[in-house]
Amino acid sequence: MSSKWKSIESIVSAEQLRRFADISKIKEEEQETQYANKMNFLFEEKKYQFSHAEFSEQEFQSLARKAMDAAKNGKYEVEVMRFPALYCTDGGRAINNTEKNWPETLVGKARSFYKFWEKHGHPNGYRLKARINDYPGGFIGDISIFIDWS
Repeated sequence: MSSKWKSIESIVSAEQLRRFADISKIKEEEQETQYANKMNFLFEEKKYQFSHAEFSEQEFQSLARKAMDAAKNGKYEVEVMRFPALYCTDGGRAINNTEKNWPETLVGKARSFYKFWEKHGHPNGYRLKARINDYPGGFIGDISIFIDWS
């Protein structure tokens, strides 16, 4: 059957369009998988760095300045650090449930700060607090460690 329109002669079949769409979906899924793998790798790398780090003298000096500034502004606490709950040995469960032994779940830099606080902060009247900051997708998200002097 012939037509007056030349473009009708170059019509693509529905089967060919399905193949193009399938190929496109496969490529998109591969890209999503690669992205997820990359994000997982980066998360694990940051977790490794955090769990092998120590709270440093520079961080202490910065914290001391933050505390002084906060006090001058009428505040009684300052955030020391923030990190994903998955960095804790129990995924943040003990902190979320305000269990007495929550400091035992800390690792790396957070554990190092806890030891520092135990030796220097607590004897000088500072309290230590941990809070869950968010619940993305219903799961425990980030945790913040604070010192308090109220």
